[in-house]
Amino acid sequence: MKTKGMLAGAIALSVLATGCTTKKDVAKTVAPIEQRVGAAENKNADQDKQISSQGKEIEDLDRDLSRTKERLTDTDNKAAQAAQAASAADQKAQNAQQSANGARQAAESARTFADQGLTRLSQSFNASLDAANKFRMLKSETVLFGVDKSTLTKEAQDQLDGLAREASVQDRYVIEVQGFTDKSGPAAYNETLSERRAQAVARYLANEHKIPVRSISMLGSGYSQPVADDKTRDGRKMNRRVEVRLWIPEGAATTATAKATGQ
Repeated sequence: MKTKGMLAGAIALSVLATGCTTKKDVAKTVAPIEQRVGAAENKNADQDKQISSQGKEIEDLDRDLSRTKERLTDTDNKAAQAAQAASAADQKAQNAQQSANGARQAAESARTFADQGLTRLSQSFNASLDAANKFRMLKSETVLFGVDKSTLTKEAQDQLDGLAREASVQDRYVIEVQGFTDKSGPAAYNETLSERRAQAVARYLANEHKIPVRSISMLGSGYSQPVADDKTRDGRKMNRRVEVRLWIPEGAATTATAKATGQ
């Protein structure tokens, strides 16, 4: 409005200076100009408002852009941290896998070692078992009997005493007692007589020398295995016998002999 008034005053002075114009003419001349000036001022005011509004919008955009940059920066930082965490997790996973592989290899080695140890133990045990089940004869005695007799003579008892002493120093042993007869008499009777002779030997060893009954095996064989000609007196005497054998495990033979000799 101030610009509008100043412009109108300048125009009026210019018209009056000509000296031939009335106030009415001046008014007619000034009015259109004032209108144009007013319109220009209004337009400028609107433009100022628009500029002001646009400046505010620009400021808002600047603030939004600043916030967006901050969020992007924060997102980048978080993304970088996540990448670092993922890398650390991957490294831990690799370390864990290596540890698992090492543990698996150690377990496999331990299992292989155990299997080998069990195999060696089994082989050793089987070898020991085989050796324990294999016996060798350490001593034998042939005890003779009179005609149709099953009682032990003093000489027979002395023989059994020596064999019992050998057995007493053994950790493990078996005594075989097998009775025989000559050919005289029926076969059934001879079998019974040979059993009585074997029983007499076993009874003496168990009662007089405390030989466990479980360690004595006994059999009456009658006239089944003659060792001499039964047609002669001496031959029949040799056939009226009980064979007594002391058996020990193969591995114990040397030790048993050392104990028996006192070495």
